[in-house]
Amino acid sequence: MSNVLNKQLTKKQAQLFDYLNKFEQKNNYSPALSNMADHFNVSIPTIHQHVDYLERKGYLIKEKGVKYSIKVLKRMSDIGSLPTQEKNISSIKHGELPINKIICGDAVKVMEKMPDNSIDLTVTSPPYDELRDYKGYSFDFENIAKQLFRVTKKGGIVVWVVGDKIKKGNKTLTSFKQALYFQQVGFNVHDVMIYRKKNTPFMRSNAYTNCFEFMFVLSKDSPKTFNPLKVKTVRQGKEMLPFNKGADGVNKKIMGELKPEKTMTNIWEYAVGYGGSTSDRLAFDHPAIFPEKLAEDHILSWTKEDDIIFDPMCGSGTTCKMATLNKRRYIGCDISQEYVELAKKRLKTVSNNFS
Repeated sequence: MSNVLNKQLTKKQAQLFDYLNKFEQKNNYSPALSNMADHFNVSIPTIHQHVDYLERKGYLIKEKGVKYSIKVLKRMSDIGSLPTQEKNISSIKHGELPINKIICGDAVKVMEKMPDNSIDLTVTSPPYDELRDYKGYSFDFENIAKQLFRVTKKGGIVVWVVGDKIKKGNKTLTSFKQALYFQQVGFNVHDVMIYRKKNTPFMRSNAYTNCFEFMFVLSKDSPKTFNPLKVKTVRQGKEMLPFNKGADGVNKKIMGELKPEKTMTNIWEYAVGYGGSTSDRLAFDHPAIFPEKLAEDHILSWTKEDDIIFDPMCGSGTTCKMATLNKRRYIGCDISQEYVELAKKRLKTVSNNFS
């Protein structure tokens, strides 16, 4: 069996595969998703994503909707050791911006080489609360926050897309702790927006279905650019409109005009999964992508053409791809060489890339 294929597994995926092997050999049947989630102390959706990935890569098969139906097709001995992660951060000169580049390296170290007040907009989603294994690397939130403030231009924006882990019925509220820390380092919390998922699979037996993440819009001073996205109004044109309602509760009316469109609310809805987040199948080689339209909507809202868009944890490259499609410059970095190569592949599919 090819070692090239085997090295596509992360540390956590390899651990899960090992657990499946041993469980099946001992019990002659496979564990349920809930068994795996309890064993690794993670959520069922996280386990589901890892199992789906193992199935796509040919390590196992499972029957949809049937418990205990996983069948391991490959042995643990076939996996081998995980690849080391190359860094090309040394190619960045201190004080220079790697425009339209994807850099492999630690986000803090990459930003340390970037000049002050150089980024117009950051759109990113961190690996919060260890809901996803990220190649075994740690997440240095506080230093990332400090460096983001330093490199962001006056009037620039950081969009921080984040949620919270539910552990034993208790939400961590990591999202709000991070927002408060961003305030400590100097950012204004300009808005707290909601990213609502139209088709979430996550269900809880004793609570309502969790279907959203926060989008903290953090500004360095007052935003220098705001291009509000619009939606059509239900009613439009001239009609009698109420005004100056008095203490008697009687509406007075005057002829007025309802506008054909209005500014969107700060709750944005997106379908997720294939055809929702993206129709680019390459993207799903990353375990945690956000919708392309989400990145695009923020890029259009907070920047102008030729502005510089940054994603310090760019993963599959969604932010960089949408920056390119909308005639903005981008900088992406990720600590995983595998994801850097994935992002580069996705950007190659974009026809109007420019320097």
